[in-house]
Amino acid sequence: MSHGMFPADSSIALTALTALTGVFAVSGLYGLWRVASGRGRGIETVVDVNHVLMSPAMLLMLWLPSAPSVTWVQIAVFSGLALVFFRHLSSSHGVTARTGALLHGGMNLGMVWMLAVGMTGMVGMSDMAGMDHGGGQTWTGLLSWSVVGLLVLSAAWWFGRMVRECGHRMLCCCHGLATGGMAAMLALMTPAL
Repeated sequence: MSHGMFPADSSIALTALTALTGVFAVSGLYGLWRVASGRGRGIETVVDVNHVLMSPAMLLMLWLPSAPSVTWVQIAVFSGLALVFFRHLSSSHGVTARTGALLHGGMNLGMVWMLAVGMTGMVGMSDMAGMDHGGGQTWTGLLSWSVVGLLVLSAAWWFGRMVRECGHRMLCCCHGLATGGMAAMLALMTPAL
């Protein structure tokens, strides 16, 4: 028996499952709190809603196999959100705002990639529940590790900003945790090259 992407009999896998569950639950609840309290304005609200939608999607991927129809809906939603963030680049002022929009767009594309490889089994997904796909083509492995690297750099940027900017520590921590969690999860999903 397995839970989502991890076999249930591995203590390391269960530790990773527990840690990632905590990361995505915290980031989703923080986004939900921000939406409910009206903390964000404009694009900040989109960022908060993005966390509210992405966190349960990540938890679903961790714990349960998804039907292809559910995965396609998620791919459409997160692709659309990526476009919103990339579109916001042109109206963003300053390096920090543009970098934030770029990183959120990239995080959504990373989510789209994770959903696609999870659904198709392109990158050694045979351990995921309900998936017994062959293959692990070299190009998909290289692309997945490239996405992992970009997500790690993104998380490092958010944590660096958290240290530098007193007024945004919780928000930057949330972004860093979510992005770092995505990087860890994709790394666990991707076989070594």
